[in-house]
Amino acid sequence: MTWKARQAWDARKAWWLETATAVAVVVVVIVCVTNVWTAPLLLTPLLAVPPALAGVGARSLLRPLAYGAVSLVAAVVIALTASGDTHEVPVATIVAVVVMTAISAAATAFSGGQTEQFANVISVAETAQRAVLKPLPGQLGPIELGVIYLAAAADAKVGGDLYDVTATEHGIRLIIGDVRGKGLGAVEVASDVLGMYREVAHDVHTLGELARRLDAGLSRRWGEHEEFVTALFVEIDPEVGRLSMFNCGHPPPILISADGVTVLEVPAPAPPLGLLTLGDSSGAAMTLAFKPSDQLLLYTDGVTEARDRRRSFYPLDERLHVLQAKAKAKDNGTGLDLLEAVRDDLMRHSGAPLEDDAALLLVRAPAVWPSPAAARRQDPTGSRP
Repeated sequence: MTWKARQAWDARKAWWLETATAVAVVVVVIVCVTNVWTAPLLLTPLLAVPPALAGVGARSLLRPLAYGAVSLVAAVVIALTASGDTHEVPVATIVAVVVMTAISAAATAFSGGQTEQFANVISVAETAQRAVLKPLPGQLGPIELGVIYLAAAADAKVGGDLYDVTATEHGIRLIIGDVRGKGLGAVEVASDVLGMYREVAHDVHTLGELARRLDAGLSRRWGEHEEFVTALFVEIDPEVGRLSMFNCGHPPPILISADGVTVLEVPAPAPPLGLLTLGDSSGAAMTLAFKPSDQLLLYTDGVTEARDRRRSFYPLDERLHVLQAKAKAKDNGTGLDLLEAVRDDLMRHSGAPLEDDAALLLVRAPAVWPSPAAARRQDPTGSRP
């Protein structure tokens, strides 16, 4: 979600203020002018409330000044129509409205610069992250790819989610990861990890060795054990339809096949990159068949840690059973249809912008794997720019 989208979200949430203010002003004026209540002027001090509330979260002076003007006109009308010795309360209300409007406008002017500065920081961070996360092709070799990235809420810092896919002589390799921490520092670490991955992914023979190379590079650049990144490495061999993975403390991927939805848990995940040497990585690998039309969903913890109003986590694997059935019922349903369904379902669950960045990467096998000879003839770089 971009900064402009976040502003639109805030504007939609503020509708209640306009409605409540209009109703309050109209009710106070009608009650006081028509004398339908025995002590109507006791309501007039409420006219100082709208300009005070208008300054909350306002990005310009126009809103508190406009609310103050409306309340001031209402207070003057009431003062002019008041009878007898009851002018003290309306006059005091006029003074209160003027004072509250001035205070609200001053507070808005003071906070406006900070809001703009925060918006600029978020915009720079989002631009930096988009530069790190280059667009993925829709197809690489025989497999289809789909990705959706969801930025966090306006009051959260940009995260360090990362992903990439590369066609190598060892197979099609993918990485998805999540850097510890938030902000531009996390984006910088993510950029370093992706840069190292793109350099060595073609050279090493196994995913375990690839993880160790990235771990060593991360330690050299940032200091041993200073930074760490959860990461999942996947390799798909299109010649034999085989899927291999190596998990470094990352949420497990989910296989969607004709047999159902399966969470692919390795026997024992390795520690995250940057901490890999502190633990045993012998149980972090897994190899299985990747059958025609199978789909593999990779994701970051921003998906499964999204909470609803009752603070319940999003049950991704459970929801995939339902969403996959709906996607299959669609005519010409694609992997992107499933991704969009997951995204929409996730947003309905949270009911608001996410508190953490979230990435979803879907890999789909072809209806029929090409023969080994045909696979070797395919351009190893696919459509990747």
